[in-house]
Amino acid sequence: MRRRCPRSDQWIYQFDRALRTLAPPTARTKSPVPVSSGDKTLTAFEAHHVAGMMRVNHSGEVCLQGLYQGQRLFTQRPDASAQMQQSATNDLGHLALFSQRLRQLDSRTSLLAPCFYIASLSIGATTGLLSERLGLGLLAASETQAARRFSDQQSRLPEADQTSRTLLRKVAVEKNHHAQLALEAGGVNLPAPVQWLMRGAFKAVSKTTYHG
Repeated sequence: MRRRCPRSDQWIYQFDRALRTLAPPTARTKSPVPVSSGDKTLTAFEAHHVAGMMRVNHSGEVCLQGLYQGQRLFTQRPDASAQMQQSATNDLGHLALFSQRLRQLDSRTSLLAPCFYIASLSIGATTGLLSERLGLGLLAASETQAARRFSDQQSRLPEADQTSRTLLRKVAVEKNHHAQLALEAGGVNLPAPVQWLMRGAFKAVSKTTYHG
């Protein structure tokens, strides 16, 4: 049985993870985005469109980091906390990949990222305080919706951009895996109205971040 970390250690970890999420130089990845040999030069409009989608995805990863860290503050079971930490660490790699893809497209991440993180941290902490199973269910639903978004985006990418298509395909598979892990850890399937509300909330985030 795993020993639960002292509260002070948890707060130090939370501060470190916030820095890794919001400070681009520390959000490194050991698997850089490989540029596909099938890529062709994007038009200015196409590059703007792809950058908009990558910025939305980066913001989504920031939100997920906030949800994971907020939920972990009140998780009582060490095994569930360890599972969240593993998925969150993997998602931190996704965050770095989208940031790197934005740099390849000569674009940047959203300036509102800190606001998204704080809001998501609050939501994660609230659901975690109310119910661990509810919090895990929220994480599972968020990961599933991210996977669906990535799958949908693949059909809306320019044919010339195979690099982004490969990236989205890879990350979508890992998102579905994270969702399954959260459910196996005890997460509940959220009712449809709650999931509709979640999709609506992220649509607002998407509209805010797509153009920068």
